[in-house]
Amino acid sequence: MGMLDPSGIIEAAVSAIPERPSVQSVIGSCSILNPLHEAEREKVIEGSQMAFAERSETIWLAGMSSKFFAVLGSGFVKMTRNAPHGTEIAVELLGPGQCFGLLAALEGRDFPLSATAVTPCWYLKTPSSVITEVYATNADLRDQMLRTLGPRLRRAHEMMARLSSGKVEQRVAAVLLILGESYGRLGKHGGVRLNVPLTRQDIAEMAGTTVETCIRVMSKWQKAATVTTDHQVITIRKPHVLNETLSE
Repeated sequence: MGMLDPSGIIEAAVSAIPERPSVQSVIGSCSILNPLHEAEREKVIEGSQMAFAERSETIWLAGMSSKFFAVLGSGFVKMTRNAPHGTEIAVELLGPGQCFGLLAALEGRDFPLSATAVTPCWYLKTPSSVITEVYATNADLRDQMLRTLGPRLRRAHEMMARLSSGKVEQRVAAVLLILGESYGRLGKHGGVRLNVPLTRQDIAEMAGTTVETCIRVMSKWQKAATVTTDHQVITIRKPHVLNETLSE
């Protein structure tokens, strides 16, 4: 794993349309929907459709009517809210297999957060009426939601605290650690391997910084063997160093 090449990274970060996943595969990847019975799954499949969002495209704004909820098939989405002083605060970073807007859709209220594509992404749109009908008759689905959404709320609060720092290194470290919690797997030679391909632009978008600054931070950590990269897949070799960065 050689030195980072900024020009190559920036070139690789140019938006490209990822392969479109099937409705069935996206539903199958969402753990919250695992309790669906066969007939319910078919109903969701028939009523849903795939949609595509470009990098930085707004999927919905806070305050819009929740006519559907979404499940990510590929790419990343950030959920944000506006602070009283006008700045945007990231509340969650979501990746493949995760749903968003579900509670608002079930409760029939407006979306409380804005959803924006961090990377080019495919997502599944399921009408609120479809999931509401299924939710009312499937107790296992309701239990699964309670088990899944509770920890997500806790992580959302942790993320807001981590990304509220004004220091770029802390924000980038927070993004990598948060992604490690959701998509990390133990690597063959140790460390936490993020099982999703990420460009430096992807990380920069999530951390609220520039690509050039992200490259500089990641280069520093790569030289120190804190992180390594292989075909845009990042392995966190020294998680304790990133945690120390957060507490500086």
